Amino acid sequence: MSAEQRAHVEVDFNLDREHAHPTLTERQESLAQKLGCAAKTVRRHADQALETLVYMLLADQKTTDEQPAEDRTRGVGAVLPAFWRLMPGARVDIVCSEIPEDERPEYATPADRNYLRYAKFADLDTLIYLRTRFAQLNPDVVVRDFAPSEYYDTQADVLCVVGGPPWNATFREFLPMLPFYFEPHALGEDDPLVVPALGLTIGPHWTAKQELLQDLAVLTRLTLANGTTVFLFGGCLTLGVLGAARCLLEPDRGSRSADYISDLVGLDDFVLVTEARRIGALIDVPDLSAIEPLLLLARTANEPFTAVVDNTSRHPATNRAST
Repeated sequence: MSAEQRAHVEVDFNLDREHAHPTLTERQESLAQKLGCAAKTVRRHADQALETLVYMLLADQKTTDEQPAEDRTRGVGAVLPAFWRLMPGARVDIVCSEIPEDERPEYATPADRNYLRYAKFADLDTLIYLRTRFAQLNPDVVVRDFAPSEYYDTQADVLCVVGGPPWNATFREFLPMLPFYFEPHALGEDDPLVVPALGLTIGPHWTAKQELLQDLAVLTRLTLANGTTVFLFGGCLTLGVLGAARCLLEPDRGSRSADYISDLVGLDDFVLVTEARRIGALIDVPDLSAIEPLLLLARTANEPFTAVVDNTSRHPATNRAST
């Protein structure tokens, strides 16, 4: 668990002398006063921290006989399921971008005799990767996938929105809440990432022969008032979308990277921007515990996002507005 999660659990269990009060409400209000936030924010974070603790205990018990001794001491088996809110029985919806109707193959239409539902989906690599990794991390979660045109509110515990605004209408619904946008360009051109508050425009990195060296992997986590955790997977190109999924889901490296993010932002909303590379058929994303991300923004409750980490100067395709 992150330091922030432990702090909330200790207050709830009356293990912190600084906030020792007879009732849970008093303890949480005391912590809220110290953190300078609303008591309901502390309660929400405490609920999530307790859910994480429960899952970690269950996961550790289940995997004790399966993990090497050095892994048991670190609780590696519980890090990723807890980070992604994959509690037993959790309902996970994946809304994957879809190809525009005029660009779809004929068999993407239900009336076609060889109809294939997934033929209308874009970012299929990411969709398959998410479904596979979620099933590996916790086979007890219920995962369903949708195209934006067919999605409806299912009161999911976790909502994963795959693919950026151009081909994902569900992603566009969250844009007013975000501190960034992808600047739309003509088909065949890059849609760079723009962070207005920092005066940043960041795009993919190409060689002189127009060979792609790096795309941007952009992963956003939001917590809605109804308790749903939303993950938005974006990128300037499809490579970045897949990189956003792999960065915090790969075995071992994903656990270390998830720990790195949790240590910095706790349970707060965040926007993570890092590099994604394709080397032949291999997808290469950094281990964030060894190589810091390009950019990490975070916010508490509904306050504005602020920069926690900013290494964008190392990325060749970065423009910063002069002040």
